[in-house]
Amino acid sequence: MKQVPSYKMRIPIDKILDYPNAVFTRDILSQTGATVLLPRMVPINKLAEGLKNPGRIISSLDKMGVKTVDIEIPRDIDDDEILLRVKELDPSVVLIDNDVTKHAQSFIGNILQQTALNDKFRFPKESVEELSKDLTAEIEKASQIALSMISGDADSYTQNHSLNVSMLAGYIAKKLAEDKKAPRNLVEKTVTAGLFFDIGKTATPKEILNKQGELDLSEIEIMRDHINESLAICRNSGITDKDVLDGIASHHERYDGSGYPKGLVGTQIPLIGRILAVADTFDAMTSARVYKDAVSSKMSFNFIMSANETQFDPDICKIFITGMGVYPPGSVVELSNGQVASVVTMSGGNMLQPKVAIKDGGKNKVIDLVREKLFIKKSLDMEPKDEVDLLGI
Repeated sequence: MKQVPSYKMRIPIDKILDYPNAVFTRDILSQTGATVLLPRMVPINKLAEGLKNPGRIISSLDKMGVKTVDIEIPRDIDDDEILLRVKELDPSVVLIDNDVTKHAQSFIGNILQQTALNDKFRFPKESVEELSKDLTAEIEKASQIALSMISGDADSYTQNHSLNVSMLAGYIAKKLAEDKKAPRNLVEKTVTAGLFFDIGKTATPKEILNKQGELDLSEIEIMRDHINESLAICRNSGITDKDVLDGIASHHERYDGSGYPKGLVGTQIPLIGRILAVADTFDAMTSARVYKDAVSSKMSFNFIMSANETQFDPDICKIFITGMGVYPPGSVVELSNGQVASVVTMSGGNMLQPKVAIKDGGKNKVIDLVREKLFIKKSLDMEPKDEVDLLGI
């Protein structure tokens, strides 16, 4: 399950000591602004350690007229235990087999490494076809996809990103097929395209691929050329399926014509390309890179839905929302009873009252908000971000 490592809350000052592991999101200054009274990014329990009366933190803020503060809290819910509790609560939840995922990770990593070392390398077509079939079979069985998506560090980004996009795109294709909006054989083709749509980035210079800050015009052209590199590697390795190649070629096209390389509009963009555009954007935003932190699933979801009918196909956005829910798995939320919870999965298709994980007596517990008659008061891991650089995705 993809989730950011911390979340933010605004709390009354009298609650500060209830969050010993949290940090202030900004320095709290004296009234003159000349002195830092409480530094940012230092755990509250560390700030309180040197004080005979830790309550002085609260009284000092109160004297300054400060009534609320913004804090950042590390997430402390273990993913493996959550998955165990979900299966206990709802046996109908079917995830992609972990052995298949691990094999796919290793396989993709090996291909990326060899391609980066040898630009003449051809990946084994038969093994790719077998992997695509295995992943497709798992996706066809899966009841939802978000819990199977992989979090990873910035160094393993391309490898994990290819697998996540392949799984999410394949799941969207499956849902389109179930709605009779796509042929059934599109699922496996989409999975294959997702595995290799970005393989051409092995030829992109690392200083451009990992550059912090904006790319200049020449760097943008080099970055965009990864599409041609991906197509060349796939063709040289024996991938001839037109739908797969067209999907790879068009995954940076946008529904309103603002994409590249051809500026295609609407349904001029091949269906696999439209699917990959959504899957690629969601996973790229929720993944850490060398030059950026991951954003929350909720923030990425909101970005995609706000770009419905402009950058992304509205039919695919509708499928995306039904697969992810209004609060995607990994989102941190405040419940109507004041508890903080981590969203796990939807409850019987109910997008507003999902199953969530909470801490109960120091242990993880998964509860069904419908059954408990609770609702989500607000999302906690939302924060203003700079405009998304889709060229960097």
